[in-house]
Amino acid sequence: MNLEINGKVALVTGASKGIGLAIVKGLVSEGASVLLIARDQKVLDEIVLGIRKDGGDVEGIAGDVANSDLAEIAVKFAIDKWGRVDILINNAGGPPVGSFLEHSSSNWESAIQTNLLSVVRFSKAVAPYMKESKWGRIISITSTIAKEPSPIMVLSATVRSGVAAFTKAISTELAPFNITVNVICPGGVLTERLTTLINNRAEREKRPYNDVLTESELSIPMQRFASPEEIANTVLFLVSEPGGYITGVNLAVDGGLVKSF
Repeated sequence: MNLEINGKVALVTGASKGIGLAIVKGLVSEGASVLLIARDQKVLDEIVLGIRKDGGDVEGIAGDVANSDLAEIAVKFAIDKWGRVDILINNAGGPPVGSFLEHSSSNWESAIQTNLLSVVRFSKAVAPYMKESKWGRIISITSTIAKEPSPIMVLSATVRSGVAAFTKAISTELAPFNITVNVICPGGVLTERLTTLINNRAEREKRPYNDVLTESELSIPMQRFASPEEIANTVLFLVSEPGGYITGVNLAVDGGLVKSF
């Protein structure tokens, strides 16, 4: 299938590892130019150099998406470099685990800034350019926790659900301009964050890591975790021209984990 994104320009946050990096590589493989955004400039520089050696057109800027100025800075960078912005991937890392009684006010404020308001800011920054060109794709990577909240991940459940509502609202407003806005909710994906979450659970329950890992895998109907590339493949279709009639969707990509329909 020809995805028809050759020559498009994409911004990807959380781009230095895991799902974000897999999305970057997928976009580059389809001929898109990509601005990588992550907190560590040294890591970004290494990734950018490697992708350029393989012929990819990429740039990287360091910044924390909780910074209210970063969205405008990133979009200006892309416009100055390529003259356009076609695709936005919001992919900030999730907040820490813990019940609502355990979290401080600063934890809540940090989660809201990083995982909800960053989506608002980046979406607002790119939308005028997408409206002008009558083409755009905005995708936010969240979690199945937004669909089936758990007490121990209340921060993630709360802010990710906010992203879903925000996405549905703006998808209606932007649809007449050929701009689609969607959410992808991964289940378990083999990333550094998943390893950390499983390790934290093992420590809390005083159980071996491998026992908790196996139990987690068996709780998924497909009995395995996803690879970052599998999430990236879903992203590639949703940002493509063939995927252009899908908007306002909160899509679980989870091997059947979520029980709702």
